[in-house]
Amino acid sequence: MLRALLFSAVLFSLPAYARLGETLDECVARYGDVVERKPSKTPGSDADVCLFTKSGITIVIEFKAGKAWKILYRMVSMDASAVQTLLSAEATGDGWSSPIKMGNQEVRLSDDHDRIAIRQLTRRPEDVATLTFVTKAFAAANRADYEAKLALIPDEVKRREEARPLKGL
Repeated sequence: MLRALLFSAVLFSLPAYARLGETLDECVARYGDVVERKPSKTPGSDADVCLFTKSGITIVIEFKAGKAWKILYRMVSMDASAVQTLLSAEATGDGWSSPIKMGNQEVRLSDDHDRIAIRQLTRRPEDVATLTFVTKAFAAANRADYEAKLALIPDEVKRREEARPLKGL
């Protein structure tokens, strides 16, 4: 409970405008220095994914043309209060749709239909949980990449079968 109150106090002390669309400098001002950079795997993203930590929370941000288009929050014991705090901070206009449960995730759509919030559900309160915010453009780029890789699977299977035929067949 104390952790959730501290988390809420830290986030509410920050400006409550949307974080998607912020520049790296704005993210550094909000979260502190970048603690790690790693290469992006999403087509259309800038070269580096930036990792920040603040108050026991890991924040992973991908940028496109210098603007955040994916933000992932990772923390232990992400309770309903923490989720609501993040949703409120990232909200535009009237906020978010009701959550739709899909497997072990809850998905919400922003009122302007330009942002998606994906909460990874955990079985135990002490497990590490994530809440990810993406723009519609990120989701479309990620989906296109997935579909392109999926289309290559039959060719890859054929290539492997030709390379290693089964003995005796």
